[in-house]
Amino acid sequence: MGIDELREWQAFDSVSPIGDYRMDLNFAILAQQVAAWSGHCAKVPSLKELLVIDPLPLTNEQRAAENAAQDAVRSQNYTESLIATLKRRAKK
Repeated sequence: MGIDELREWQAFDSVSPIGDYRMDLNFAILAQQVAAWSGHCAKVPSLKELLVIDPLPLTNEQRAAENAAQDAVRSQNYTESLIATLKRRAKK
C-alpha cells in the first residue's frame, strides 16, 4: 500500500469510522430491537443506556444546559396538563 492509498483510507476512516465504537453502536441497536420485539421488557432501553461509551460526550456546562432545557420542557408540559385538567373540572 502506498502513501496515497494510506491517506485515502485515513480520510475515509475519519468520515466513516470502522472499529469498536461502531461495533458497540451496531450491537446496541440490535439489543434494543431484540428487547422491543421480545415483549419481556416493560420499557425498551434507550441506545444511550446500552452503549458502553457515550456517543456524544458533553462538557459539564453543555450537560447542565441540556438538563435545564429538558427541565423547562417537562415543566411546560406539566403546566399545560394541569391547566387542561382544571379547565375540564371547571366545566363540570
